[in-house]
Amino acid sequence: MTNNTPVKTILILAANPTNTAPLRLDQEIREIDEGLRRANKRDQYKLEQKWAVRSRDFYRAILDYQPNIVHFCGHGAGEDGIVLEDDTGKMVLVQTNALASMFKLFAHKGVDCVILNACYSEVQAEAISQYVNYVIGMNRAVGDRAALAFAVGFYDAIAAGYRLEEAYELGCSQMMSFREQATPVFKKKNLIDAPIDEDVITFENVIPPNPYQGLSAFGEEDADFFFGQAKFVNNLVEVTHKQPLVAVVGPSGSGKSSVVYAGLVPKLRKEGNWLIESFRPGKEPFVQLAFALVRQLEPAAGETQQLRSAVGLAGDMQQGRITLLQVVSRILERNPGQRLLLVADQFEELYTLCQVKQEQERFADGLLTAIAQENITLVLTLRADFYGYVLSYRPLRDALQEYTPQLLSSMKREELQAAIELPAQKLEVQLEPQLTQRILDDVGQEPGNLPLLEFALTRLWEKQVNRELTHQAYEEIGGVKKAIANHAEQVYQKLNETEKKQAQRIFVQLVRPGEGTEDTRRVATRVEVGEENWNLVSYLAGYPARLVVTGRQEQEDTVEVVHEALIREWGTLGEWINANRQFRTWQERLKVALREWKNNNHDAGGLLRSVPLTVAEDWLRKRADEMTQEERDFIQVSVKERDRERQKKQRRRQLTIIGLSGFSSVAMMLAGFALWQWWQAESSRKQAESSRSEAISRSSMTNFSQGQELDALMEALQAAQIKDRSPMWVEAALRQAVYEVKERNRLAGHSIYLRSVAFSPDGKTLASGSQNKTIELWNLQTQKLITTLKGHRNWVNSVAFSPDGKTLASASGDK
Repeated sequence: MTNNTPVKTILILAANPTNTAPLRLDQEIREIDEGLRRANKRDQYKLEQKWAVRSRDFYRAILDYQPNIVHFCGHGAGEDGIVLEDDTGKMVLVQTNALASMFKLFAHKGVDCVILNACYSEVQAEAISQYVNYVIGMNRAVGDRAALAFAVGFYDAIAAGYRLEEAYELGCSQMMSFREQATPVFKKKNLIDAPIDEDVITFENVIPPNPYQGLSAFGEEDADFFFGQAKFVNNLVEVTHKQPLVAVVGPSGSGKSSVVYAGLVPKLRKEGNWLIESFRPGKEPFVQLAFALVRQLEPAAGETQQLRSAVGLAGDMQQGRITLLQVVSRILERNPGQRLLLVADQFEELYTLCQVKQEQERFADGLLTAIAQENITLVLTLRADFYGYVLSYRPLRDALQEYTPQLLSSMKREELQAAIELPAQKLEVQLEPQLTQRILDDVGQEPGNLPLLEFALTRLWEKQVNRELTHQAYEEIGGVKKAIANHAEQVYQKLNETEKKQAQRIFVQLVRPGEGTEDTRRVATRVEVGEENWNLVSYLAGYPARLVVTGRQEQEDTVEVVHEALIREWGTLGEWINANRQFRTWQERLKVALREWKNNNHDAGGLLRSVPLTVAEDWLRKRADEMTQEERDFIQVSVKERDRERQKKQRRRQLTIIGLSGFSSVAMMLAGFALWQWWQAESSRKQAESSRSEAISRSSMTNFSQGQELDALMEALQAAQIKDRSPMWVEAALRQAVYEVKERNRLAGHSIYLRSVAFSPDGKTLASGSQNKTIELWNLQTQKLITTLKGHRNWVNSVAFSPDGKTLASASGDK
């Protein structure tokens, strides 16, 4: 090979989603690599490969490697497209026109040949051949072994220097033993030797693959399109080299996961001496951590074996039989000269999903003990509103005090501008003048708006015209803040009435009501949202809805909202949560009680009692269909235990009453004898007191009959003070005195009979006229005489006040 001979790049893209039939893709790639290595033309080819390909991985790998040959191996679905993976590892179809649009662009960038080694891929091959010189597809289903044979023969010929047509023929010949030699089809672009006129080639009708992430975080594979956080990432790299614990703390939606996965991890990966694993704590943090560790302990093991190993390791670590420190030491022993980076993403799940305090503390203790040794670094991302949870546990607080957390807030305006414009520029798409400024004005400086910005840009990208993002399209999507809410509402309104009720049931279970914090998303199981609702969950997780994300944990299907921005911005969801807040808050507490009861081997002491049980029975009557069978059973077991305890108490009470009855009979006999003796001793004393009481009472009755009621009352009271058996007429005298005596105000002044009285209008003064020819004025409040009015020649027969109380009139005369 001369120095002027260009090296051609072969890019292999492989996809075999978890819910599709397994293929021998690893063997296919291994055989291709072996064929190229042993060929005499090996130095003319460079082999690159990308596994678990998603739609954006497809075009990003082509942009990164700029290949001459693109080889796809995986599943095909005929007219529906080829099968790639979504973010959860499940299948998603890429349609034929989308593939053709991509390769219309990539042909201009150097792609000369495309091989689609997948069933029924002739449809896509035909479409792509309009733009790419050589394309190979399959006209029907192709067996796994036959597809492998074709690939080996084709690349053996390429490595030996044969032309593409000849390589195709050799590949087909290797399929004869499988009787599939006619399955591959070879497509050639018309006029392939015609000169390319740069002025004729235009891409106005091509919409390049979307470089924005919407509501998803940027991953390691998205690093080339991650802009705006370079300063923070560079500082993060430096800190990671110095500290064994690096906490990235920021508000929800500030981009914590992105700066770690698309910023920090790719830079450390390039250093070549890092083993990198990541996990999210989830509701069982030891299990999730064990999965990450097993990938390093048993890298060659299959998925099933790794699953078994992870479950076993999690149990050992949880019970203290094996420590995280021991596992990390073993990993580092197997990889001398390497450092281990553990990324605990969304660390707040340790508190929102786990909720068992003892397990939270054991897990934290394990992590802190492990990072005390050399060559291990723990990076965790944590929402700022859960920082207090971490600080409440003293060992974690001390660690964060020693190792300074990295605080991430909202991006500056110039950083956001880079995040908007640079991904578009990389794919040769422009923004209309002032559109960036308009978007930035809408974003503002509020924390948590980054995912909304990315989602708006994702929607905006789909509406581009002539490779330009426009103001009109921005208005159509509702701007930054309303894009996600509008999208969610549009998806919801397209559902029928039954599906709308199902959607409410699903989303209510995907939100954990905040108690002193914001509402947060939670991972719900298939059982929790309802088996009958899972088909709708699958629809909401797929294109074009994308409102939830499905996954699988511990052999259970799971679902969660795509981002917490949806909780904040979608008004309909907010209404559902507020309407169901009381029930969901109670249900989350019930889940904690149920989990603790199970962890304590179903000990009766962990069952519901008293008021909590009464409340649970009420919710069970009202909303049993929104509870899992485990939750309903837990309440029923608690009810049975309460009834059993009540019956037991009732039996004890009955036995106590019988025992007391027998004791009372004996006690009463003894008490009766003692009482008789006491009565004999008291009889003489009471006889004397009775005689004295009788005398006083008779005196009281005499005074009463003579009009001396007050004296009668006093004597009756004295008689009543003589205790015990006073005669009944003593009580009668007392009653008569009490009921007959009234409170009286005596105004004594006139010497002879009164003839008339009158009250003043204000009720404070009394005027009285008498036969002694005088009028006396009395102050009724003090009951004292104010003055005596004289001058009348005869009796004063009548007195009266004027309406205003200022004048007094009197009439006088004899008889």
